[in-house]
Amino acid sequence: MRKLLGNLGLLALSLLLTAALLEGVLRLLGRNLLPDPDLYVEDVDMGKRMRPGWEGNEFGAPVKINSKGLRNPEVDYAKPPGTYRVLALGDSWTFGFRMKEPDSYPRQLERALQEWGRERGDPRRFEVINTGVIGYSTDQEAAYLRVEGERYQPDLVVVAYYPVNDTHNKLYRYARYRKLRSIHPLLLDLYLAPRQLYLREFIKGARRMLQLRLGRARVAVAGKLGVHDKGGLALAENDWTGPYHDGDRGWEAVKTSLAEIGELGRTHHHETLVALLPDALDLARYSDRYHPRIAPMVHDAVAAAGLAFFDLEPVFRPWRDRNADVRMAHQRHPNAFGYGLIAQAIATEIEHRYLEASPPTNAAAPEPALQEPPPTQGQ
Repeated sequence: MRKLLGNLGLLALSLLLTAALLEGVLRLLGRNLLPDPDLYVEDVDMGKRMRPGWEGNEFGAPVKINSKGLRNPEVDYAKPPGTYRVLALGDSWTFGFRMKEPDSYPRQLERALQEWGRERGDPRRFEVINTGVIGYSTDQEAAYLRVEGERYQPDLVVVAYYPVNDTHNKLYRYARYRKLRSIHPLLLDLYLAPRQLYLREFIKGARRMLQLRLGRARVAVAGKLGVHDKGGLALAENDWTGPYHDGDRGWEAVKTSLAEIGELGRTHHHETLVALLPDALDLARYSDRYHPRIAPMVHDAVAAAGLAFFDLEPVFRPWRDRNADVRMAHQRHPNAFGYGLIAQAIATEIEHRYLEASPPTNAAAPEPALQEPPPTQGQ
């Protein structure tokens, strides 16, 4: 027994030293490959928020955070008289991943609403507040609206629902953080310490790569045998539609969060529009296989919450075989032109749904033209 305990102790020590060595190597060689963690701060209600006043580069794009923790020009909570205010809730698609701030969809939406308002003689000022945070899921967006967003007195809240990862239910994890912190802050620090390790990120990436290769190998073998391997295909494609069934914790959290957003809107007397974003990584696959499965479920959940639903799949359909024209290379996120498509489509929906019965118009709002993207915006 004594010899066994000694061997276990040596094994534990060797594993610890190996992990420390790997951590040092990854910190030395991989420091510039990971996002600057200083942008985010822990938040007991929303899991994380962006640090007020932070300025730097995030994923290669210049980012400046205002005094309220938003990637947005400075804005007061109190809405100025004569202002129609839109609050844009969302994740990296709303934040403007790898984009300069003027190219984010909320800022392009604001410009479209301002321009169309002038054309029809609407005297109001149109303002869009970008509250997007990279990595947010629907439950975090609902928490932000409840704790902070309603303070801006919006006339309209636009929820950009990204189906690929909005079911991740991240507040479930953060609830454990709050429990640990209530016992002692040091206990939470110890619990979170492994999450700061570069080694952990390396292992996660290696696991994803192995899953993809295993899936491709299974599909290849099944093809030679004349068999359709759904499980292998899901691994090879990194199929994200698994949570979309009743009873899944992530999907149930989405429905609960949408219901909370709907109740907040009725309590604070503002409209809410939920926009279903596409999976821009493969628009053809999304339109043919994923969208028919998940869009009716999202539509029904939005309707059950008493909210308006807007599907962006038809907007991106003309580019189903030309992904490079609307998204960044090797990314799931749009380029500036793709974000412009979102902004123009949502602006049109807002005009038709909420503003046409507003102050008397001198001219009708123009329909957005599906123009060809400039050659320089393909990256």
